[in-house]
Amino acid sequence: MNVKISINQVSIGIAIIVIIFILSISFNNAQARTNTSFVPASKFLVPDYKGSISFAVNGTYSTAIFENDVWAFTNLTLSGAQPIENFGISTQNSNVIISSYTSSYNTEDQVSRLRYTVEGRGEQIINFGQGTVGTLEWSISFNNHSVDKGKGWTTFNDGTIVLTGATGNVSIVRYDYFGYGLPSSNLQRFLQLHSVAIVTAATLAVTVTIAVVIKVKKQRKFE
Repeated sequence: MNVKISINQVSIGIAIIVIIFILSISFNNAQARTNTSFVPASKFLVPDYKGSISFAVNGTYSTAIFENDVWAFTNLTLSGAQPIENFGISTQNSNVIISSYTSSYNTEDQVSRLRYTVEGRGEQIINFGQGTVGTLEWSISFNNHSVDKGKGWTTFNDGTIVLTGATGNVSIVRYDYFGYGLPSSNLQRFLQLHSVAIVTAATLAVTVTIAVVIKVKKQRKFE
């Protein structure tokens, strides 16, 4: 049997696929925007490592998943600030109170700033969920004093940063230099912001990367 398919039929088929794709993104985006609120009294515990995370202000998140001693948040939004699409954190022998997050993005770079206070000379392991596209640099300060890499903090190739021994106020500034024209197109950026599938994958990646860092550090401790 010979089957003939006209150009119009192909066009209609493509149009249907595109419509279904757009509707699925819209539906997923609506689901992703069902947020949970938190207040400064809310605590996210890391019991096995005697750690906790809380926030100095009210805020919301789409999901907060605790797995492998890591808290992974999606669309974490502090009062008056833009959301952190994917954010992972684990604490060891320290209590962290996150006070602010800001991020600026243009065609050549992205600058992200996180501030928190910490009680206890423990360790914080943090991943901003942004990957490592382009050139990545960091600026860290403890109580308004700049700290050199290797003297209180270190980083891994996946964008995870580990801070050790800090007390009081901590400031983390992450600089992503993409180079001219390298950042995502508008469509790619749209998908990054609105696709639940992509967000879910990114959340899993954040959890896994921090969990791997914890495992590596634990192995080194007993070597």
